[in-house]
Order: sequence, then structure tokens, then C-alpha cells
Amino acid sequence: MIRGITPLNTGISAGIFLGITLGLFLLFHKSYKNKSNIFLGLLVLAYTLFLATPYLYGARLLESFPHIIRVGAILITAVGPLIWFYVVACTQKRFQMRPILWLHFLPLLINIIYSLPFLLSSGPEKYTTFLQFVEKGTYGVNPIEPSLKIIHLSVYFFLACRVIFRYRNHLNATSSSIDKAYQRWLLLFSLNLMFPIIALLLVVLTNYQFISGSILVFSFFAFIIGVYLAVLFKPEIFHTFPNRMPVINIAEEEKQKYERSNLQDAQKEKLVKKLIQYVESKKPYQEPELTLGELSRQVDIPIHYLSQIINEKINQSFLEFINSYRVEAAKKMLSSEKYDHYTIIAIAFEADFNSKTAFYTAFKKFTDTTPSKYRKSLTNK
Repeated sequence: MIRGITPLNTGISAGIFLGITLGLFLLFHKSYKNKSNIFLGLLVLAYTLFLATPYLYGARLLESFPHIIRVGAILITAVGPLIWFYVVACTQKRFQMRPILWLHFLPLLINIIYSLPFLLSSGPEKYTTFLQFVEKGTYGVNPIEPSLKIIHLSVYFFLACRVIFRYRNHLNATSSSIDKAYQRWLLLFSLNLMFPIIALLLVVLTNYQFISGSILVFSFFAFIIGVYLAVLFKPEIFHTFPNRMPVINIAEEEKQKYERSNLQDAQKEKLVKKLIQYVESKKPYQEPELTLGELSRQVDIPIHYLSQIINEKINQSFLEFINSYRVEAAKKMLSSEKYDHYTIIAIAFEADFNSKTAFYTAFKKFTDTTPSKYRKSLTNK
């Protein structure tokens, strides 16, 4: 590691500054103060602590602050739970940090206890150990320790992805307008767990920690920059997520509701007829942000019955059901001379889709062709 003023050390310095300011902003700024962003702020500060050691070494200041050495590495065991808590708090209604959930930080406590001999050593001893690490590329850690951390991080990566996919299914079942930016953000956010896993895997396979440490420095720096840019250019991600899930996942909820349902086939047919008549006459699908709950209120059918008849009698999800009417409206516009001067994207928004991608996906699903080809086929007749 080259010391002094270099592009690398300058970049790490910028990461430290951004990490501290961003972490404190997420924790204490009133308009952003919610549970999910508290976890995000803590994660950013944990990553900043990891960057602190190479920054201080490059700035020739580490000898004055030796007790920062390995603090960031110890906090690796907090990364998985913080990412999982962030994802859950973003997507779940009324998330509460119940006492039992603090057990997720038990591995962090064990890691601190395991590291006590190093943490309690003197400053000069820590600095000497770090210099040996720079020269030899390893702390001489038993491979069992990084192996356990790999398992720990992998478990939380799986848990976070499972929540994200449940949230996607929940939106499909209850919302007629899905902004995929929220799902993509959570998925990219969770993929950040892969970098510590790769770095620790290198430790197990090669026992050369300097390379793995460099990977973490670059990935954590990139993560801080990514969050900072998201705050600037996509601030709505850091406010309340749309149509969050109930405490139990939507599949379990619907299954339980259907099991309790006493609807007979004749009643289901009657409700389906009522629903179709209402949708075709009142056109609620023209509301871009229509949800299952709102439609339930409008048509005066209990929400669990409404979900049940859409799934069982119409054989569609709520999103598919609403989009089928929007696609029909778009087809009429594409075939009308009145809309000849409209672009495809203009027709998409006129048909109450919230994005070009959502429009193309739904249109192809129900017509087996794209809007452009559909319009072209009409002009060729």
C-alpha cells in the first residue's frame, strides 16, 4: 500500500468524508428518519470504519490512532443483519425491532469476544501487527474464522433476497402500478453482500488477506458512492416504500384467507359478475395507483374475497387483471386515427401505465406482440 498523496488515498479520503456525512444524515435528518434508513446509516458508518484504517495508514496517521485497526473487520459480522433489517424495514408494514431480533447480532458479540486479545493489546502492538500484515499480506488467521463468516453472510444474502421476491409477489397481487426501481434498488443493495463473501473466500483459499482487504476497500467505497448518488438522484427510495407487505408474507396470508373462506361457487360467480360490470362501467383501471384495497372499497367486495375470485375464477393476479383492461384501452388507441400522432410511450401513459417497460411487458403478455408491431400490422391491412 503506497503512502502519501496518491489517487487511491485521495479516493479513500473522499469515501471517508462521504461515509461520515451520509451516515449521520441518514440517522438524524428529520425527513429521512425512519427505521429502514437508520439501518442503512449504521451500515454506511460500519463501512466507513473499515475504510478508516487504510486511510489513516496512507495519510501516515495510523500510528497516532492504532486502536482503529481491525475494528472495521470485526464489524463484518454486523453487515448481514443490517442489510436484512434494512430490506425488511423497507418492505414490511409497522416493522418493530422486537427484543428477539437483537439475537441477529449475537455473532457480532461472539466476534468481539473472540477478538478481545487483539482489542486489549497496546497501540504499538496493534500497529506492529498491521505493519506485518502490510508486509506479509496476512494476519495468520485460522481459516475456520473466515469460513464461518462466509456461511453467516451467505445466510443473510439468501434471507434478504427471499424478502425482496416476496415483496415483488405482494406487489403483483395487490398493486396495479409497480415501480421496479424499488425492487432493483433492494436487489443491488443486497448483492453488496457478495463482495465480503468473495473476499473471505480468497482468505480461505489463499490465506492472503491483503488482496481480500483491497477488494473490500474498493467495494465499500463504491457502495458509499452508490448510496450517495441514489440520495441525490432517486430520493424517493429513501422515503416509505409503496404498498408494503403485512407482517406475514402475502402467499401465506392469501392461503389462510382462502382456507377460512366460505364462498360457494354460486357466490363466487355472482361476485365475479359484479366485479366485471363495475370495472367495465366505472373504469377504475384508469387510476394509475389503483390497489387491491382501493378496488375492494369501490366495488364493495371484501378484500380477501376480491383477491380470491380474481385468482380462482379469472385465473389472474390483481396486476394482470387490471393491466388486461389497460392493454385493451391501448389497443383501441393504437387502432384509432385520433391517436395516429401519439408515440408509443404517449399511448402507454394515456392507458395509465406508469412506464414504457411495464406497458411493453403487459402488452406482449396479452397480445404476443409488441405495441409497435401491433400498430404496424393495422396499417398494413
